[in-house]
Amino acid sequence: MAIATSENLQVLLQVQEKDSQILAANHEIRELPERKEIEATQKDIEELKQVLKAKESEVHENNRTQKRLEDEVATIEERTENQKGKLYGGEVIAIKELQALEMDIESLKERQTVIEDQIIEVMELNEPIENEIQSLLQLQENHVKNEAKLSEALKEAINEIEIRISQIQVEINHLTKDLPSELINEYESLRSRPGHVGIAKLVNRTCNGCNLELPAVEVDRIKKISEDSIINCEECGCILVR
Repeated sequence: MAIATSENLQVLLQVQEKDSQILAANHEIRELPERKEIEATQKDIEELKQVLKAKESEVHENNRTQKRLEDEVATIEERTENQKGKLYGGEVIAIKELQALEMDIESLKERQTVIEDQIIEVMELNEPIENEIQSLLQLQENHVKNEAKLSEALKEAINEIEIRISQIQVEINHLTKDLPSELINEYESLRSRPGHVGIAKLVNRTCNGCNLELPAVEVDRIKKISEDSIINCEECGCILVR
């Protein structure tokens, strides 16, 4: 049996159409809108992480400042108690020394008041930042939930398309089961080239595979070739169906 009978080529045209449907379906998988939405959400999450890191760094720095000031207050309190001990312990009796102690204690109290005010200021600085951090964490959680939701939607969409592809593949297997292996091998070899089809119709002088018009001389030559022979487009190489 000739491998390029009209019937075989017509069946192969149907196979090509279904292979094109599979290519389109795979392209659809790559271009599913959920992919871009997931990418945008992941970008938002990453940006939020950077903002959170900066805010947490601010809080950390303020906490360090607060701890330093609190340590200074503790030192002042300790020194104040020591000075009070000297003032009221009876160890010092000279008036000038007693007056010096009183002045030192007063100065320490004033210094403590100033530092305690600074501590309050630092704490007040942290309050709005910590509130902002909580809001950012909530927003981040929402983005993470949305990403999970989009990922599930993407998975379902891919699954639906893959089922469609499997159904088309079953149809292809049914169509090709009686085709000669030589013809199928030739078709697959041609179809495997990036951006090309394996078989196409020749309509007047135009190859539907590459949409280029063949020279009149080439068309005349093709018309004279036996119908049992495989004819290839001189432009794109696909099998031509007259």
